[in-house]
Amino acid sequence: MNDKAAPKFSCSRRGFLLGTATTAAGALLAACAPGSDVERVAAADIPVGGGTVVGDYVVTQPEEGVFKAWSVHCPHQGGRINAVRDGVMVCPEHNSHFDIATGDVVSGPSRQPAGPAKMAADNGELVVG
Repeated sequence: MNDKAAPKFSCSRRGFLLGTATTAAGALLAACAPGSDVERVAAADIPVGGGTVVGDYVVTQPEEGVFKAWSVHCPHQGGRINAVRDGVMVCPEHNSHFDIATGDVVSGPSRQPAGPAKMAADNGELVVG
């Protein structure tokens, strides 16, 4: 049997609430941290004058060596842009078309351009999100 008394732990209400809030905030920040919705695609897989859908993003190459990234969510009513053809990104829900270089509306009911997404290059890959 151990004769030493266990250390006494004391926590004030304020200390408890502060600790709880800090832990919750840390968990929230970790869940929402940059990089949590990141996609990678080889630059060589993006056709010149076209693009491809990668997860929640559309990556385009309007001209040789120029890459752009866009949100896959259509600004009209939140449908998914699911195709890139003939220099435009297409949302089939209401047939909105967006320019692959600028994101501007080419046709359809959308009044807002496609939403740009962050992108960086990493060893021949494009990192989006």
